Amino acid sequence: MPDHSIFPSSDQFLKLVEGQARLEAKLDAFFAAQTTMKTEIDGMKTDIAAVKSDVAEIKSQRRATKSYLAGIAAVAGGISWVASQFLDPLMKKFFGI
Repeated sequence: MPDHSIFPSSDQFLKLVEGQARLEAKLDAFFAAQTTMKTEIDGMKTDIAAVKSDVAEIKSQRRATKSYLAGIAAVAGGISWVASQFLDPLMKKFFGI
């Protein structure tokens, strides 16, 4: 007569426990990997924010440099115009034009 008991045999029970232990170990490893990835992603977010801040600062410095160079060019143009007003009559007299 076959054994139709509700409870599994001791061998079957051991296999179930071993399988459950393997699943728990895999879940623990998965959660550990997920935590590690979250930490790395948070670090990357911080790095990206720092890079964005650096880019904004570089853009600001570039704008300031452009305006500074434009001012220097304007002053140099004015100086060259004034110099040409004084030097033009001297050059014409020197070369006899």
